[in-house]
Amino acid sequence: MSGNRNKEAAQWFYTMIQRQTPTAGNREETGTVYRDEAIRPRVQPQASKLPSLLRAARSLESGTYGSWQSRELIFIKQAKLLAGYEDDCPFSGNLQRYYPTYQSLTDQELRGYFSWRTKLRRGDMQKAPPAFAFLYIYELLNQIGVEDPMEGYRKLKAFEADYGCLDDTVLPYLKRWLFDYVLYYNLPTDLLQESEQAVFDRNLLVLQNIGQYDVPQILEAVKYFAPRWLGRSRFYAQHQEDMDTVIAGVLRGIHDHHAARCKKTMVEQYFGPRRVHQINLFDTAVFLDKARGEDREVTLDPLCVYRCRRGLWSAEKYSLSSRANPKLEELVRTVDSVMRGMYHDRHPVKAVLDTKWILKLIEEQVHALLDGKQAAEAKKLHLDYGKLDKIRSDAAVTRDKLIVDEEEDFSGEQGQALPPEPDTAPSAGEAPDIPLTQQECRFLRCLLYGGDLSWVRQEGLLLSVLVDSINEKLYDAFQDTVLTSEDRPAVIEDYLDELKEMVPE
Repeated sequence: MSGNRNKEAAQWFYTMIQRQTPTAGNREETGTVYRDEAIRPRVQPQASKLPSLLRAARSLESGTYGSWQSRELIFIKQAKLLAGYEDDCPFSGNLQRYYPTYQSLTDQELRGYFSWRTKLRRGDMQKAPPAFAFLYIYELLNQIGVEDPMEGYRKLKAFEADYGCLDDTVLPYLKRWLFDYVLYYNLPTDLLQESEQAVFDRNLLVLQNIGQYDVPQILEAVKYFAPRWLGRSRFYAQHQEDMDTVIAGVLRGIHDHHAARCKKTMVEQYFGPRRVHQINLFDTAVFLDKARGEDREVTLDPLCVYRCRRGLWSAEKYSLSSRANPKLEELVRTVDSVMRGMYHDRHPVKAVLDTKWILKLIEEQVHALLDGKQAAEAKKLHLDYGKLDKIRSDAAVTRDKLIVDEEEDFSGEQGQALPPEPDTAPSAGEAPDIPLTQQECRFLRCLLYGGDLSWVRQEGLLLSVLVDSINEKLYDAFQDTVLTSEDRPAVIEDYLDELKEMVPE
């Protein structure tokens, strides 16, 4: 009823306006004076007006239709509608969006995204605002624009390889979502064998079943979990084969000790127990879970199993946070310390561990190694005296056959001494292989061994500048400052032994 009244009121208003408008036939009756006026330009359609397909997608966001639906569901419906849409209206402005959807973009930004996606699909990969890259990833995670999950996986991997070179900010998220993608869509677990979790478990299996592996395989696992000390130890660089043998023997001994006498295994002692963790697949991504409620179990390897129960995912595994293992680093450094003492190395370092049975185990392994090397050397020099009689008789026969009229003097050939072996020992003043200048090395030696620092001022240098420069250059090796710069520069005690090894006296 009210609608009819509105129409009648509008018709009346229009009629009254028509009656009051002067025309050529009533100019003189009204007395209105007309003057020349400029012709108004024709109103052009707005450049930002959305194409019909985008307007249709926008309609899904507003009104009662969109009020009861989640943003993920609206995104999926819009994405399916626009799966094949192409545009040519590039966007060049600034764009900051967290967890973007089409709904969160302005009309100009939305057209800019689809223009970028059009070029991407045609092979023209260009850097764009991160929101565009995430939108494209969200589409593939939700199977938009692909025939099956395997095609989506290949496109995600291609985007990781190609776009990651232009903007690596998306890579940490994409790597994690690719792992979730394989689990969720039940793709072959072979696709995950180079993932961080699989590599972690592969190395942990070596330590768990250490008796089944040889020394190189054991040391590969050790360097994966404890790379710091072995990466910068000069003693290890000089005696790598010996130290590898000892480390492997010590770990085998620790493994056997825990198996026989302790409740925890060696792996549990160093890495903690295997636990069940609740996980959220596609965490922080715009993703619609269409398979909620489907129970599944995915075995990545003997140490890691993923399960889905009533739509909730869990993982039974060792925590990845244990990779940079401080306990294993301490063991490796203690082996280094004990071996330096037994090898009479000129640059000792302080042992970290003081557990008696571990120290005894290390010494036993070193003694076994040295005894084995000594036995091997003795075997090389062993003479079989039982064969001397035959050697003498053969020599007598040869002598009788070689009768000559005149004796030849072979003293010139037999009396020559072998040339002395070259001295390969490094000189005491050899510059250390560290990224410091000669003046910085000299300054560091003075701090380490108690030298006089008066030369610093005499050469026009500043103590604070030298300290800052050394800290900056050695930060990558220690992940910390090694010198203090308070009243008098000094070496931080925790790094004293390592610095003495790097910069000998």
